[in-house]
Amino acid sequence: MKNIILDEIIVKGNRVDYFFTVNGKVQKYFKKSNHLFMEYNVDANDIPISILTIPFVANIAPLAWITDSSISVSELDESFHDCLSNIKEAYQNMYPEVTFKGQILTSSLVNNSYVPEQEAAQLFSGGLDALATYIRLKDKKPLLITEYAWHHDDIQKSEVWNQDKKHVIRFAMDNGLTNILIDSNYGTFMNAQSIDRDFLKRLGDSWWHGLHHSLAIISAAIPIAYQLKVECIYIASSFFKGYKAKCASDPTVDNEIKYASGKVFHDGYEINRQQKVKIVVDHYSNENKYVDIRVCFLNKGNCCNCEKCLRTIIGIVAEGENPQNFGFNIPDNLSRHINNFLEENIKYFNPSKIMQWKLSINRMRENRDNILYPDLLDWFLDYDFVTERKKSLIKYRVTKFLPIVKRRIRTWLNGKLAQNT
Repeated sequence: MKNIILDEIIVKGNRVDYFFTVNGKVQKYFKKSNHLFMEYNVDANDIPISILTIPFVANIAPLAWITDSSISVSELDESFHDCLSNIKEAYQNMYPEVTFKGQILTSSLVNNSYVPEQEAAQLFSGGLDALATYIRLKDKKPLLITEYAWHHDDIQKSEVWNQDKKHVIRFAMDNGLTNILIDSNYGTFMNAQSIDRDFLKRLGDSWWHGLHHSLAIISAAIPIAYQLKVECIYIASSFFKGYKAKCASDPTVDNEIKYASGKVFHDGYEINRQQKVKIVVDHYSNENKYVDIRVCFLNKGNCCNCEKCLRTIIGIVAEGENPQNFGFNIPDNLSRHINNFLEENIKYFNPSKIMQWKLSINRMRENRDNILYPDLLDWFLDYDFVTERKKSLIKYRVTKFLPIVKRRIRTWLNGKLAQNT
């Protein structure tokens, strides 16, 4: 029998620890400690157990569904319990190659409710999507909720996370808002590599991106949203209507999430990434002040060398603005820098990335008279991503063919030797 049992929730001040037991083969999908935690920058002692149970169930439910397992908890918020069937159906529609079964077992469903006192909370990273959503929401004075999920059983020092916190705290102070900060291990307490080994091909996406991250991020915020009586939690969209993409964060999933008297809204799905760039650029240009767009989350600042940084830089350029006004310390010869990057990395571009770069190219064509880097126009507008990707892949396979074959033979021989010893 495959069963995941929540044994205990321990609340001490602003920290919530979840300890659970796993029965059956699904244990391989978890780290040995069977421990999840959330640590908030506000006290959590008065939050009902039925609400605190939500993050535990939300993180594990998709795994229970694809492995036909059960989750057992003592009590659970009734609104959240009832919304799970719609979320499960949304995932099933997104991933028809995998059967979503499993069940959530609880001894008690609790009908929690409140009269909303705060109109909005926003999951806020400081990135492009989040800034566009904030600009659309700013009149609601949203609580800004920022999370770091990559601790292990306890909080570890992270220079990147420290920089993220400084960034969002400064942003909140500048705009008269309140920060909610959440530390957790929800990104590490499961063995994502093991799940991907068994399900990646059938899902056509990774566990984290395809099923986990949205429920994890949103549910971590729910206990505090309950405590502060928030009417709606907003999460910025990653993709847009009309572009078919498999992703855990999708309006068919996020908009179904309910808790007590609160709800969730997947914001900005009707606009594409370039339109979001325009929202941000126009807003701050009109106010004659600028903002750092926090794009590069593996570094303390924007590296201006990774795909996400350069994609955002190109989007800003396409709107006729200078990326340096938005937190990007770009090189003197931007055209050459972009060209060199594409030459080396185009082989790694998937259809989603190509689509987003093309949005910027289309806007650059429309706005070519205002582009501050005219040498880009000499070649970039006619850059054929699909053809260049094919050529790059052929070159890579030819030049790397022998090393790849040798590595595979060596791995095979090592495996044989290990079997015979």
